[in-house]
Amino acid sequence: MKKDFVEIEQLSLSILATLGYNVVEIENWYCCGGFPAITQLDHAKYLGAVRTLSIASKQSKKLGLNTVLTFCPFCYNVLKRASRIPEAEFAIYERVAKYLSDDVEPYVGGLQIAHLVEILALKTEDLKKLVKRSLNGLKIAAYYGCMLLRPRSIAIDSPENPQIIEKILEVLGAEPVDFPHKTYCCGAFHGLAYPEIASYNTSKIVKSAVESGATIITTPCPLCYYNLRLYSKELRTDIKVLHISEIVAQAIGIKDVGL
Repeated sequence: MKKDFVEIEQLSLSILATLGYNVVEIENWYCCGGFPAITQLDHAKYLGAVRTLSIASKQSKKLGLNTVLTFCPFCYNVLKRASRIPEAEFAIYERVAKYLSDDVEPYVGGLQIAHLVEILALKTEDLKKLVKRSLNGLKIAAYYGCMLLRPRSIAIDSPENPQIIEKILEVLGAEPVDFPHKTYCCGAFHGLAYPEIASYNTSKIVKSAVESGATIITTPCPLCYYNLRLYSKELRTDIKVLHISEIVAQAIGIKDVGL
């Protein structure tokens, strides 16, 4: 996000500021690890996330806050799962806390983990009032990907038939287009080692959205965004791929993205 998707971060921050939020960046945050399922060491997959939560907990107490907000679904997934291990997986938590003891104070819980989409969904009435450029007539397919919906215990909506993004699109004036591959994995896990898998998966997603009548695909995930844009060009389709922040920014007048 900080390197390759700076504009998405800035648009997201601008949207939140317009909605009245003051976002404070976590000091000395650490990479969440991104792919927790890859390692077979149960404690290792949580080290980066728990370290960040420990720092965030200390900082939040000074500021009187209790929510960690992320724009990245991978970070959301890992942080949400890591935030629960003090109670849900205490044996693993003890190993993590011991490993990090020379660096940070143990994280003992208390923080809420939220993704940008959840915040936008809470503010649909405010977004509706802020609309300056209605998205009326635009047929937009919401592509969720994996990390905000699986496992079920940390899902922001129904893993089988999520509607949270569609509700945001509706208040902005757009026509949400349902399509069968909206929770199908884009293959980001394999993007470097096996790009053909990402190409195959993403092609199925794009074709599904086109066949369902969409002219735009929107996603909350930067990696899905990257893959969808890359491989939709190979299909030579006219469908546009936009991050959810770009859709909202267009509607409330923060930036014209050419819709």
